[in-house]
Amino acid sequence: MRDIGNGPLPDSIRRVQAAARESVRAVLAETGFRGHRLYVLEVAGRHPRVKIGISEDPWARIARHVADMNRYQYALIRAHVTDQLPDRLSAERAETQAHKWMSKLFAAPSSAEEFMDGDYYFGTVCADTAVALLTEP
Repeated sequence: MRDIGNGPLPDSIRRVQAAARESVRAVLAETGFRGHRLYVLEVAGRHPRVKIGISEDPWARIARHVADMNRYQYALIRAHVTDQLPDRLSAERAETQAHKWMSKLFAAPSSAEEFMDGDYYFGTVCADTAVALLTEP
């Protein structure tokens, strides 16, 4: 990847980002754009990472993350959203649990949400499992 402020991302990277965002849009179109969910982002760049967060509007939140990432020459590679949770408190609990599991294997130096050199697929399992534990009857 390029250094900060060294021009726009290459077209190939923008296509990868668009595909990742489209996969999320397709899920949200079927299940609802609004609702408390966890999201998992695989971010490529000088220091690759996996980010796990929560939002009541994941489509808009992911768009803001992509804009911020691109400013620093980082790019979204893959994205995942979990099933909806009933409320903000449940989402926060699920996020905390997913972060605990991820932090057992990957460092989170800059924030509790980002895991340096994290495994995207492990992140999706952590997020989905944390949500399932809180939504099972």
